[in-house]
Amino acid sequence: MRHLIIFLLFCTHFAHAEPDSIYLFRHSEKEKGPNPHLTHAGKQRASQLSSLIEGSKPVTLYSTDYNRTLETANALAKDLGVKVQVYNPRELVQFTQDILIQSGTIIIVGHSNTSVELAALFSELAVDKMAESEFSRYFLLQRTGQNYHLSDLQMTFE
Repeated sequence: MRHLIIFLLFCTHFAHAEPDSIYLFRHSEKEKGPNPHLTHAGKQRASQLSSLIEGSKPVTLYSTDYNRTLETANALAKDLGVKVQVYNPRELVQFTQDILIQSGTIIIVGHSNTSVELAALFSELAVDKMAESEFSRYFLLQRTGQNYHLSDLQMTFE
């Protein structure tokens, strides 16, 4: 009986878990070519992203499996002391559902199109497209009751 109660408490906790905050970053500035790496400016931007994360724990970090996104995410992982988990950008609806059963702070590094699409999926709002040359824009979704408040933000690093 005791094990059943512990099991039910465990299941109830995770059935209602939702992230407090979700950060959506586009990868930093990239070189040209197929599966490019970050430029010097991109590496500098990536190294400063952790300053935008408000200090809540636990943090879970995701990235697509491309050089530019992994290099951006790895800079965050190093600063935050977490590992990067890879997600499939072609399965965003399922990925969104997987995220919503987690807790803490979620950071997702993606692309100009996937960051916008994820912001729309989480917030249930229309979100303006991101220009291919736009690297300073990011999204912060903060839980307010059963919904998420979407902030469309700009990075300002010196």
